[in-house]
Amino acid sequence: MINWLVILDLLFLLILGFNLYWQAQIIVVAKYKYSSLILTIFFALWFWEVPQKSWTYVILVAAFLTVTLMQGSGGIGKSRLVTRGLFTSTISYAQLTHVTLIPVQIPTVKPQVVTVFTTLKQRNVQLTFNRSFEEVQTELRKLLPEKVKIEIASL
Repeated sequence: MINWLVILDLLFLLILGFNLYWQAQIIVVAKYKYSSLILTIFFALWFWEVPQKSWTYVILVAAFLTVTLMQGSGGIGKSRLVTRGLFTSTISYAQLTHVTLIPVQIPTVKPQVVTVFTTLKQRNVQLTFNRSFEEVQTELRKLLPEKVKIEIASL
């Protein structure tokens, strides 16, 4: 039992390091996905009910809860797009084919822009930013290859 916990500890600590590295590269932060916070609370309450005296179990739970909390973060990185998810994936800007910016204007709320990134494999990744679409467009133009088209759409 302990051997499996050590292996899981190492796995989650590696995932934690990977996520920390890529999240440190973010220059335009997307809105946090609060469902990961709810999921973390759920798991924390569940783990709380299973008392353990093993340090490997405590480290596993701490690393797992931290990774679960981190899954809600994403954004535009220096060299790659950082997506949200338990195992933070990154997408090279060279893999993008199209970007759609959808400005959202809600009275009494900061300007927001919903951004949909389309990859060569026809995968769509959606991130929402608390910035104007002009700011996001300017940052993307600095990072994206010339072939990637940026489209401004409306709701």
